[in-house]
Amino acid sequence: MFHWFDNRAGHYGLLIALWAVLYLPNLGGPSLWDIDEGNNAECAQEMYESGNFIIPTFNYKLRLDKPVLLYWLQMLAYHVCGINEFAVRLPSALAALPTLLVVYEMGRRLFRCSTALLAGLLLASSTAFCAAAHFANPDALLNLCSLLTLWCFWEHYTRRGWWLLGAGAACGLGTLAKGPVALALPMATVILFLCVRRELRRGSDLRFLGAMLVCLLIAAPWYIWVGLETKGEWLVGFFWQHNIGRAIGVLENHGGPFFYYGLVLLVGLAPWSIFIGPTIYYAFARRNSSGGTQFLLCWATVWVVIFTVVRTKLPNYILPAYPALALLTAAFLDDWRRGQVQLPAWVMPVSLGSLALAGVGVGVGLLVAGDALPLVLPGRRWPGLERGAWLGGVFLLGAAGAGWCLRRGRRAGLIGCVATAGIIFLAGLAWWGVDLVEPFKAPRSLARALPEDHLRREVRVGAIGYFQPSLVFYCQREVLCPDDPIRIIQLLYTPLPVYLFVRAEVWRQLQTIAPSSYRLVACRCDLYSGREVLLLTNERDRETMHCQSR
Repeated sequence: MFHWFDNRAGHYGLLIALWAVLYLPNLGGPSLWDIDEGNNAECAQEMYESGNFIIPTFNYKLRLDKPVLLYWLQMLAYHVCGINEFAVRLPSALAALPTLLVVYEMGRRLFRCSTALLAGLLLASSTAFCAAAHFANPDALLNLCSLLTLWCFWEHYTRRGWWLLGAGAACGLGTLAKGPVALALPMATVILFLCVRRELRRGSDLRFLGAMLVCLLIAAPWYIWVGLETKGEWLVGFFWQHNIGRAIGVLENHGGPFFYYGLVLLVGLAPWSIFIGPTIYYAFARRNSSGGTQFLLCWATVWVVIFTVVRTKLPNYILPAYPALALLTAAFLDDWRRGQVQLPAWVMPVSLGSLALAGVGVGVGLLVAGDALPLVLPGRRWPGLERGAWLGGVFLLGAAGAGWCLRRGRRAGLIGCVATAGIIFLAGLAWWGVDLVEPFKAPRSLARALPEDHLRREVRVGAIGYFQPSLVFYCQREVLCPDDPIRIIQLLYTPLPVYLFVRAEVWRQLQTIAPSSYRLVACRCDLYSGREVLLLTNERDRETMHCQSR
C-alpha cells in the first residue's frame, strides 16, 4: 500500500511529517478555550512567576483539580517560548508525536508493518486525538503514559526481560499527569487480559513489584511534598472530590446516558468510525486466534466500560482507548485490503454512506449555526461559521472517491480516500476553522481593553455575574470574584482605579446602587453563555486626563 515508504525510517518520516502538518500550524492562534485551558494556563503561569514548583494555584488560591506534570511542562515551555497560547498547548502537541510512533511500534509487534503504518495514520487523522493534541490539559500526556505502560507490559508478556520497570516508570509519570487513573486502568487491563488468557498466575512475577516500586519512586515524592506543604488540604481535595467524587456523583453537570461513550466514539474516531461496526465484529471473530487482538479488546473495553459506570462523563476520559481502537481498525482494514476478510456486500457501501452523511451533517450544521439557512431552530447563531461549511464537502468528496474505488475493486484506494479526507478535514479545522469561532470568545479581547500600564499601577480588577478562567490569564493579575456583588460595587466608590467585568443584565440590576461616574470600556458577547459582557471602570479616560493636565 505504501510502496515508497516500505521501511521503518520511511514510516517514521511519514508519521512525523503528518504530525507536523496537522498539529503545529496555528497551535497558538486561538485564544484559550475555557474552562480547562484557562485553568491550566493560569496555574502554570502563577507557579512559573512565583518560582513555586510544588503547590498549584489558580487566581492565587490553591487549585485541587490536577497533579503537577502538565504545569511543569508548561512552565518549561513558558521559559523557552514566552507566556503565550503556543507555549500553553505545546506539551500536548509534543506528547502526540511519541504516541503515534509507539502505536506504530505496537502495530509492528502485534501485526505487520503495513498495519502499523495504517494505525499511525488512522490515529493521527482521528478527530479526538487531533483535538487533544491542540488542547492544554493533561489528557494527551495521560494517553502517552498509558500507551507506554501497556506497550511495556506487552513486551514483557511476549519477551520477558525487565520491560515492567518501564511500565512502572510510565505509570509514575501518568500519575503525576492525571492521578491514580494512570495506574488503576492499565492494571485493570492487564488483569482482565491475564484472566481471559487464563494466565493470572503470571501476575505473581516479582517484577510487577519492581514496577510498582518504580512508579512510587517517581510519583510519591511530589504527592508527599504537596501534602506536607498544604497540610493535607490538596491531597484530600484531589483524591476525595476530584477522583472519588467524580466516580460516585456528577460533577459540574457533566453527566450522560449509558450510551454516552458510544456517541463519543462515533465523533472522536471520525472519519474512521464508519468502520467501527465491522472492526468490532472482526476483532471478536478472531479473538481466540490472536493474543494481540485479545489484548487490544481488553484495553479498549476497560476504558469504555469503567467510564460508562463512572457518573461524571467527559469525552476526553476515554482518550487512552483510541490507540487500541486505531490498531484494531487498522488490522481489520489491512486484512480486508489483502482479501483476507470477506464482508457482506452491503457493509462497505453503508460505511461510505455514513461518511457522506457525516459530511452533510457538518456542512448543514455550520450553515445553520452561521444563520445562513433560514431554519427556525432553537439555539444561538454565530454569523461567520457558515464559511466553514466546505469542511463537510471534504467528507462528501472522500466518500465519492472511496465509492469509485470500491466499484473498481481498488481497496487500497478506498482506504487512501478516507485517510485523505480525514487529513484535509482536520488540517482545515486546525489551520483555519477554529479561527471562525474567535470573534465570539470574550476574555482575551476584553482583557486587551485594560490600560497598558495596569500591571504597573495599583489597579483592582473584579468580576460580577461573569467569570471565565482564561480571564485571569489574560489580565495577568488576580480577578476579585466575591459572592456578594455589593463588595465589588463598593470598590467603584474608592479613589483606586477599578475595572469590572460584568454581565450586561446583572449590571442593569445593579445600576441603582452603582456610582454615576463609571465609564464603559468594552463590550463583547461570550461564546459559552451567549450573554453580553461589559468592561466598566471608575477611572476617567486617560487621554482626556492627559489633555486636561496640559
